[in-house]
Amino acid sequence: MSPKKQPQSLNSLTIDVLSNRLIEVLSDDEGIYSSDIQKFMASSTSDGLQSLLDKILGYVNLDANTRYNCLEVLLREDVKTLEVGIFPRFYYVKILDVIAQRGTGLQHLNLKGVWARDYPHLLTHLLLSLKFLKTLMIPHMADDRVIQAIASLQHLVKLDISGEACYSCTGIRLLKSASIRILDIGSFGKLNLCQDACSGYELVAEILENLPNLNVLKTYSFTGHSLLLLYEKNSNFKTKLTYIHATDCDLNVFTAMTATCPYLENVHVNCPREGVVARLGDVGRLLAVKITKGEEVELKTFLRDSRSHLDTLKLNHSGGSLDLSELCESAPYLSTLECYQMHLKFINPLTFFMCLKKVHILYCDISDNVVKTLLSNAPFLRSITVGCPLEMTDGDMFRILAECTLENLEELLLNDARFLTVFSVELLADNCPNLRLLGSLTGWEVTQEQIDSLRVLLALSNVDLTLWPQT
Repeated sequence: MSPKKQPQSLNSLTIDVLSNRLIEVLSDDEGIYSSDIQKFMASSTSDGLQSLLDKILGYVNLDANTRYNCLEVLLREDVKTLEVGIFPRFYYVKILDVIAQRGTGLQHLNLKGVWARDYPHLLTHLLLSLKFLKTLMIPHMADDRVIQAIASLQHLVKLDISGEACYSCTGIRLLKSASIRILDIGSFGKLNLCQDACSGYELVAEILENLPNLNVLKTYSFTGHSLLLLYEKNSNFKTKLTYIHATDCDLNVFTAMTATCPYLENVHVNCPREGVVARLGDVGRLLAVKITKGEEVELKTFLRDSRSHLDTLKLNHSGGSLDLSELCESAPYLSTLECYQMHLKFINPLTFFMCLKKVHILYCDISDNVVKTLLSNAPFLRSITVGCPLEMTDGDMFRILAECTLENLEELLLNDARFLTVFSVELLADNCPNLRLLGSLTGWEVTQEQIDSLRVLLALSNVDLTLWPQT
C-alpha cells in the first residue's frame, strides 16, 4: 500500500492559518491595515516572516495587489531569501523600492518575475544596498551599470544574468570577482554574449580569467572553445570548473578542457567531433555526462574503457542503439539515466542496475520487455518516466509485481500505456509501499469517472498517492 499522509506539523499548520489571515486582511486595494499588521508582526522571528513570504508569494493565482501588500508588510532586514514571483508592470518600481528599503539583509534574491530591465537605475541602486547578497537571479536584465554594481558584491556566490544581454563587451569585462562560483550567462546555442563584435569565445575566455574561483559556467554552449584560447595562450592555465558545456567539440578543444580543468566532474558535449566521446574516460573525476548527437561506437568505447564511477548519463539524439545490459556492467554506479530519441534494448536480463534510482525515457524506440526488465532489475529504482507508446497489459503489471516488490518506487509515469486499466492502478497502489505519484492516466485505459472515484477512495483512506495529471 502507498504510504499514509503524515499529520501536518504544527509549524506548517500555523503558517497556513497566518498566511490565510494575512491574505484576508491585506486584500484591500488601499492597504489601510498595512501599518497595523506591520506593528503586530514586528516581534515575529525572521524564520516566521520568511515562511510567510515564501507561502504567500508562491500563490500564483493570488491577485498581485494582495501579494504586494504582504511583501511590503513582511519584508524586513533580517529576512534572508526572496523569490518575488510574477507581477504586472504597474508593480515593478514599487517592488524594487520596497526591496531596497527593507531587504538590506537579503542573501538570496530572484527577480525573474519583475522586468527590472526597464529600470536599470533602480536595479543598480537596489544592488548597491544589498551588501550581503550571495545569490542573484536577474536574467535578461543586466546592463553595464548593473554589472558594475554586481562586481561590488563581495559575498556573491551564484549569479544568473543569462538570456538576451543589455550589457556591452566593455561592461561585462567589469565583472571581476573572487567569490562567484556559479555563473549563468548567454543563451543556449548562441555564440555571442551580446551585440558587440567578437563577444563570443574571446569574451568568455576573459570572463574565466576574471573569475578565478568559478566552478560552473551554465547556459553558454561554447565554453570548450574559450578554454582552447586560454590553453593556446598559456598551457599552464588552470581553472576550478567542475562543469563544461562544449558544442562542436573536437579533439583540440577536448585536450584543452582536460588540461585546464583538473576538477572537471560534469561534461555536456553537443555534436562532438570524431574521437571525442571515446576519450571522455580521460577525464579522471567524471561523474556526469550528457551527450547530444554522439555516435554509438564511440559511446560503447567510452563506457567499456573508462572504468568510470559515472553517476549520471544523459543521451540525446545519439545514433545507433544502446544495450542497457552492457550499461549495467560498464557503469555499475549509475544513479540517473536519461535517454531521448534513441533505440534501447536489454539483451541480457540477468544483469542488474544496483544503484539506479531515476530513469527518464522520451521518444525512444523501446519495447515493453525493456521497460519490464528495467522495473524488475533495478531494485532501488525511485522514479521512472517513459514517454513512449507501450503495449503493457494488466497481466504484465501483475507479473512484475509478483516477481519484485518495487518497494523503493516513488514515481511511475507511463505516458502512453493504452492497455493498462484501473486494475493496474489499484495493483500499484496496493503493492508499492512508497509510491506517491502515478500517471499519466490520460494515456491509460482509465476514465475520468474512475480517476475521480480512486481519488475519493485515496482521500478517505488517507493515502499519500497523487494520480497525475490532476484536474
